[in-house]
Amino acid sequence: MLSFLRSSSPVRTDTADQNPVIYEDGASALEFRASGSQYMLRNTHPPFNKDAPSIMFPPLHYHTHQTEHFRIESGECHLFKDTTERVWKKLSATDPAYEKTAKISNKIYHTINNASTTEPMTLEVSLTPEDYDGEEEFFRNFFGYLDDCRRANRPPAFFQMMVFLRGADTPLAVPLPSQLLGRFVSWCLMHAAGLWGKWVLGYKETYVEYYRKKQL
Repeated sequence: MLSFLRSSSPVRTDTADQNPVIYEDGASALEFRASGSQYMLRNTHPPFNKDAPSIMFPPLHYHTHQTEHFRIESGECHLFKDTTERVWKKLSATDPAYEKTAKISNKIYHTINNASTTEPMTLEVSLTPEDYDGEEEFFRNFFGYLDDCRRANRPPAFFQMMVFLRGADTPLAVPLPSQLLGRFVSWCLMHAAGLWGKWVLGYKETYVEYYRKKQL
């Protein structure tokens, strides 16, 4: 292990027992519902700021084997499919001109953001087939780490992010002219960087400060 080559990690905030988990000094939050709920995750985003995007604004990515389902609870949401250059669908909690739900099939590039620059939004999310414990572990670690990097005013470590994403089978989208080739390159990059980050640099898929498996 060559962990001495990696940059130091931020001080980890113990949020493992919080539900909802509050991030960005109260501007965003994750709430985990019970296993088997129609939507297992309730996700609050602050108003969108392109110059300082929230940690809740994910990069373009895809899920290798799960379909992602969305339902807007308050505010308005932009969904992007295949590209971030144009909005694929807008969800609105109050405007009847727009739908309230949407889904993205596996292997499709996508991301989301708050459609408003002035109002927060709350979005419910689920993934099927459900892996409740794995999804809670990933989301708690991923956003907990990002928020601690924000607190420390440092960028997240690329290889740590890849370790998290590899554990969730969620590659970042590499933009290539052919999305089929892009998906393959994205998958290879995730696994190569994730394995290097885990076994060479010593990054972990989970940290006790962010996630503690519930005792039966």
